[in-house]
Amino acid sequence: MFKYEDNSYDIMAQLKNESLFMIGNGYIGVRGAFEEGYPSGDSVRGSYINGLYDRLDMVHAEKAVGFPTKYDKQPKVADTQTCLVFLDGEPAQLINTKYQNYRRYIDYEKGETVREYEFVTRNNKIAYLKFRRLASFVNLNVVSYSIEVKYDGEIVLLSILDGDVKPYSDPNDPRISNESKDLMEITDIGEKDDTSYLLLNTKNTSILQATLVKHLILTENDYSMDHIVKDERVETRITGSDNLILNKICVFTDGIRYSDPLKSAWEILGHLAYENYQTLLEIQKNYLDKFWDIAGIKIYGNENDQNHIRFMQYQLLQNVGIDPFSNVSAKGLSGEGYEGHFFWDTEIYIFPVLVANQPQHAKNLLEYRYNILERAKERAVELGHKKGAAYPWRTISGIECSGYFPASTAQYHINADIAYAFYVYYEFTKDLDFMVEKGLEVIFETARIWIQIGNFFQDKFHIHEVTGPDEYTALVSDNYYTNMMAKFNLNKAYELYKYFSQIEEPTIYEKFKLLIEKINLDEEEINIMKRAADNMVLLEDEELGIYAQDSTFLKKPLWDLDIDKRPLLLYYHPLTIYRYQILKQADVVLAHLLLEEYADYEKMKNSYEYYEKITTHDSSLSYCIYGIMANRFNMVDKAYEYFNQSVLLDLHDTHRNTKDGLHLANIGGTVLSVIQGFAGLRLNGGNLYFRPSVPSQWEGYSFKISFRNCLVEIDVRREILIKLLEGDYLNLFIYDKGYKLKKGEELRVAIMEVNKDD
Repeated sequence: MFKYEDNSYDIMAQLKNESLFMIGNGYIGVRGAFEEGYPSGDSVRGSYINGLYDRLDMVHAEKAVGFPTKYDKQPKVADTQTCLVFLDGEPAQLINTKYQNYRRYIDYEKGETVREYEFVTRNNKIAYLKFRRLASFVNLNVVSYSIEVKYDGEIVLLSILDGDVKPYSDPNDPRISNESKDLMEITDIGEKDDTSYLLLNTKNTSILQATLVKHLILTENDYSMDHIVKDERVETRITGSDNLILNKICVFTDGIRYSDPLKSAWEILGHLAYENYQTLLEIQKNYLDKFWDIAGIKIYGNENDQNHIRFMQYQLLQNVGIDPFSNVSAKGLSGEGYEGHFFWDTEIYIFPVLVANQPQHAKNLLEYRYNILERAKERAVELGHKKGAAYPWRTISGIECSGYFPASTAQYHINADIAYAFYVYYEFTKDLDFMVEKGLEVIFETARIWIQIGNFFQDKFHIHEVTGPDEYTALVSDNYYTNMMAKFNLNKAYELYKYFSQIEEPTIYEKFKLLIEKINLDEEEINIMKRAADNMVLLEDEELGIYAQDSTFLKKPLWDLDIDKRPLLLYYHPLTIYRYQILKQADVVLAHLLLEEYADYEKMKNSYEYYEKITTHDSSLSYCIYGIMANRFNMVDKAYEYFNQSVLLDLHDTHRNTKDGLHLANIGGTVLSVIQGFAGLRLNGGNLYFRPSVPSQWEGYSFKISFRNCLVEIDVRREILIKLLEGDYLNLFIYDKGYKLKKGEELRVAIMEVNKDD
């Protein structure tokens, strides 16, 4: 059985484990707090709906034109977790010397988390307690709990639906909100037909959120149930004996997706009237059987790494948005770090995983970006642009939610990151309808911004006052990553304009003409984009034989301060950090991962070796990129070291902030470490390229890729075996040699020996 297991209870690890043992399905997420509560210690007892937000005033000590005045914040929704357990009146909790045989795990095959132990009462009687929970991948509004107690005596279960939900705050960490204001207020609360209900309303945005909890009792003995409404919560008291099982079926809805959330919640529950926890679990397992067959990565010869990569894929499944109203926040649905905001993490670290074998999920993420396009256009005007779209650095509803512009608004590369994802989706699917209806508009409007923040000087195109992915270097000219991604954005805008201008499908062509009229795009503007792309500055240092991160970076001194104070952002003023050659995360190296066709191989390799030495990896987005690119330069041992660091970042809490939620970009990047790293997958010129290698710690690996109506399986061990499972034929390249694979055929290629000691 594939599972993540932690069978030792540590009061100091409560917060971390609440993140690791969260349950979610892309719509609703619930942290893994104990149903029966803790004897002591901290807890963030949170439940979250993807895309739900309230809006607060943003306060600036010194305000300027274009600074955001409001920001979104993800609220907690009603807490359904709590179920206190009393045995002959004694509360059952994990107090030292009073429990034994503790076990806790996530079952990736069934799709549930399980916790069980034996509790020793003050009279030395032993009770068996088992807690199970799941968030349904099929019925996305549904979360279910099963609480089982075996005890020779009176058992009382006190199930609580709690509306007193305040956000977590930490005034000393800029990655966490420093405000703990109430975001939700109760509109309606009560109980009907053994079902508790609660209707909340966001205080400033007036978005309703409804929660129902139906209680089902499974026992052969007599029992009683009663309900009490107390201020902000509903208490359901169940009294029985010997063997008592409580199933809680919870339904969550919200006012973004439903016109009447409470009515819709009752309707959804009505369709589930005859379903208990076990039925939901069977449906869950059937879903996961299909999911793992298509999306599952298999690692041979290393059980630990196999389980770890399953953990990563499972967490993506739990946290990635599933409709056009949602996306992937930096912490997913597992915690309150970064206040539930969506970043560029989605397009560069998570989207590439999904587009390879879950194209509909990938498309949903793009739908969200299209839905906030009008807000991005409004933001462009606020920033002084005459046209185009400037996507917000961090957001939920589409407004900019960062007040520190040097490391946020100045990161204009998010425009190109989003355009990049739309184009990659197009290359993987050839979905012409989606592109002409939504994708092209995003690519054209994002491309327009580059012409306005850059300029031609001595026939070269420069981009000024921007910040690249490396947030330890801000407000520079000709950031390499930004310029390279802008070049891509502009090139693809031009190419797609020309292609759709001449497309032979009448319906697609008519839609294209309407789009061009709508956004007032003409040949003159598109030709300027092409000229800017062709003359884009990509700085080099001939003496070092590398690409320069920006126009001044290599002129700065190397860091000579205390490097052990990490992350640096918590110990040094930003200006101090900005004055040194020190990186928070991959910048030039990330550009080469995404667009190596724009660069020279030797200079890419030299750049990798130069920047790696001065990268702190203070960002969780960094290890995976350096690991993937280590494979590109045949440094397989080093690639595995980085893989190990990224795969353990949350599991071992190496950044010491997993308590605030899982690092979703790192999780996506870890999965990419197999697909793009060891397997070497790239998309170039509309073709799939592979450069497989196998670390010495593994015997091999395999996975499947969906590409243009084809399903291909790649198995890499002592040789490379590729099968075309669906589709008529597929052109692909292995170690730069082209092959044509027909349906039902197998391709066997010798694996290339690489220098693993480099």
